[in-house]
Amino acid sequence: MIRTASPTHVNKGVIPLALGALGVVFGDIGTSPIYAFNESAKNGDGRVADVLGVVSLIFWTLTIVVSVKYLVVVLRADNHGEGGILALFSLLPAKIRSARKGTSAAIVFMVLIAAAFLFADGLLTPAISVLSATEGLKAINPDLAQFAVPATVVILILLFVIQFRGTNFVGKVFGPVTLVWFVVIGGLGLNQVILNPSALGGLNPVYAVEFVARNGLGTFIIMSSVILAVTGAEALYADLGHFGKRPIRVAWFGLVAVALVLSYLGQAALVLRDPTARGNAFFGQVEGQWPTILLVIMATLATIIASQALISGVASLTNQAIRIGLMSRMKVVHTSSEHAGQIYVPLVNAILGFGSVVLVIVFQTSAALAGAYAFAIAGVMLITTIALFWVARDVWKWRPWLRFPLLGLFLVFDVSFLIATSTKIPEGAWLSLCIGFVVASVMWIWRKGRFLLNERLKQTAMTWRQVSIARKSPAVAITATTGIYLSAFSDMVPQSLEEQIRVLHSMPEKIVIVNVVTTEKPYSRKKPEFTKHNDYVSFVAVYAGFMEIVNLPRALRSQALEGLIEEKDATYFVASRKFVNPPKESLNRIEGFIFAAMHRNSALASDYFRLPANRVINFSVSMEK
Repeated sequence: MIRTASPTHVNKGVIPLALGALGVVFGDIGTSPIYAFNESAKNGDGRVADVLGVVSLIFWTLTIVVSVKYLVVVLRADNHGEGGILALFSLLPAKIRSARKGTSAAIVFMVLIAAAFLFADGLLTPAISVLSATEGLKAINPDLAQFAVPATVVILILLFVIQFRGTNFVGKVFGPVTLVWFVVIGGLGLNQVILNPSALGGLNPVYAVEFVARNGLGTFIIMSSVILAVTGAEALYADLGHFGKRPIRVAWFGLVAVALVLSYLGQAALVLRDPTARGNAFFGQVEGQWPTILLVIMATLATIIASQALISGVASLTNQAIRIGLMSRMKVVHTSSEHAGQIYVPLVNAILGFGSVVLVIVFQTSAALAGAYAFAIAGVMLITTIALFWVARDVWKWRPWLRFPLLGLFLVFDVSFLIATSTKIPEGAWLSLCIGFVVASVMWIWRKGRFLLNERLKQTAMTWRQVSIARKSPAVAITATTGIYLSAFSDMVPQSLEEQIRVLHSMPEKIVIVNVVTTEKPYSRKKPEFTKHNDYVSFVAVYAGFMEIVNLPRALRSQALEGLIEEKDATYFVASRKFVNPPKESLNRIEGFIFAAMHRNSALASDYFRLPANRVINFSVSMEK
């Protein structure tokens, strides 16, 4: 996922970037104390050993999963400074990335599942985060509990409606508000620990080990809630490109980790001192109506920030998937003239907004949503670790004695969390499972269909010799213009040129074939390359990273092409395809229907590449897949 422009953070200063990372990177994990401890501790009987066992599990999960796995190891898996599951995918060997069958194809599908789970995360985070905050209304007055769901629905509707305005303004207050939030929750926790220092025993791993031994298989029920304490950990990796490793690590070890640990210890101290606080351990740390009201307001603001970060992240994830050919083109709107990564995807935003509101109305409580939420996170974490095995072996060249023990330790936690959250499938985790499978299958079908389509185009395309013959034919008129044709392949005759010759019986005096090449890097600074094929045909390769949005006219007006192409006077020719009768050996009926529907509803190339509407001619082409 991306937030703003390419990684140019080296000289901006660590502290300002660390402050900015507080809201964007740590917004999600920073709101976990609102519900994570309550969900984890509700299954016990309130005994000292159980409370300390739960808080010990939370502390060591934060330490191993976040501090060691993500902060030390996963952040190393950057693709030229960028992170995220699709950046990790681009680091895998090419033979795996391009695989269509066998074990390598299974790895690809797992990565798609992880990306799909992140989409589910973007759907669930706004629902559970905002709802968990508005549930604090009952701490003010039990009679206000009935307004939690309506208030959440209103907040979510407003949040998604204003997305088209962009996150620039909200982004400016992300850091300061979240800074105050971490100071407050850390301070409240410290106060409770001072009142009952025995909670510090939760730092001892012995309590976690004894808790697991005492509860046996029943520990998995608790672990399905403990994982809620590390929701948002994947954001540490996803936002690597904007903030950099050092600012993220400084923010985590300097403030976030301390505040979170104090908050969980404080909640444990409160429950140990007052067992009746179990189930309301977070808001129960303050006394009095006005302090509670202020904490509810702060919690609501913090959850809105966490939700905004995930919404923006899903939009960026969608853009990456489109760029590397995993999803069909969609309308992508820039919401900032200064920051390339601040984008708005109307279709995705509508799906997330509608889905989040429906989830709140159907599930009613954050506790009911917790199972579905945790399962998606567990899936992403496990698949990230599995992908790391190949990166550690093939990219980092780690020796087995280091690779297997360290990543094996991570797998112990990841597998435990996945098994634990699987127990929640009947209670709501089925939702994440369904979303993950459906979205991943759609991406797989698009990837498969696109490959088959490209193969078909290569087999049926007109040759340049045929173009040369047609150019000499008296039946084809040569117009005194420059025509720019988009092509997926630099050496192939575009369908739009074929249709122009076949339907209009004409072709321009100068023909420019443009091929947009998506690089394995997130951002490409490589200038367009111009190659002259003959007296009237030229090829241009425009390079773009998988996190970039291409403005083709601007690229063709670049200094590298100045004098070679008069872009302002040229006409663009594009082809829109309609599919009929897919052959059985390519896509089955269901796959064919889905692929055709996606292709039919994908954004036009003229819109996606920012082509000038008054200089575009579009040909509709019917073909078999």
